[in-house]
Amino acid sequence: MPPLLPLRLCRLWPHSPPSRLLGTAAGQRSRPRNYYDVLGVHPGASTEEVKRAFFAKSKELHPDRDPGNPALHNRFVELSEAYHVLSHEQSRRSYDDQLRSPSPPESPGTTAHDKSTCQTHSSREHPNAQYWSQFHHVRPQGPQSRQQQHKCNQQVLRYCLLLMLVGMGLHYVIFRMVEQMHLNFMDEKDRIITAMYNDARARARANRASLQQKQQWQKQQQPPPPGPTQGPEIVPPGADP
Repeated sequence: MPPLLPLRLCRLWPHSPPSRLLGTAAGQRSRPRNYYDVLGVHPGASTEEVKRAFFAKSKELHPDRDPGNPALHNRFVELSEAYHVLSHEQSRRSYDDQLRSPSPPESPGTTAHDKSTCQTHSSREHPNAQYWSQFHHVRPQGPQSRQQQHKCNQQVLRYCLLLMLVGMGLHYVIFRMVEQMHLNFMDEKDRIITAMYNDARARARANRASLQQKQQWQKQQQPPPPGPTQGPEIVPPGADP
């Protein structure tokens, strides 16, 4: 029976481990007293020193280094708040006056810790509460508003279909016009080529006919060739003269 007692205690223990609870308590006890302690600079530091300290610590405390650690996120928020206050001369002067006053300002990170605690509880209630919180300005829709929105969506759909049909009709008309222009161009081209061919053929025939006539005229103008010359008739001996 005694060995089962630690097992039951482990089952009854809350989800967060003791080390995390101790770490959170230690972080609360060791929380810096003011914004100068958060940045790790002395109160007389210049604006450039504050800037360098912020960039150096922001690389160490950036939430992307450990996304599952809420304490790191809180420390980064504290660091951003401290830099925002101490980087401006007027806000830094006001903060220094508050430090010198009998009632010093609240320790940095208290507000961020409370906010993170509220966000943790709200996240337990609804897993997407943090996501939907950014749409808080959107008014909830009732049945009438939903019906009106549905009618508006249908009207937009009709307009889209009408525009699509008009676009298709214009595309068809333009296509037919371009096709007719192309056919007219090709017909005119064929007509010009045929006319050029017929003209060249007619000129060739005329040139051939004129050449034949010239050749015939030249033949007619030439004198006939002279015939063979006849000498004295030779009578063979013993023949009658």
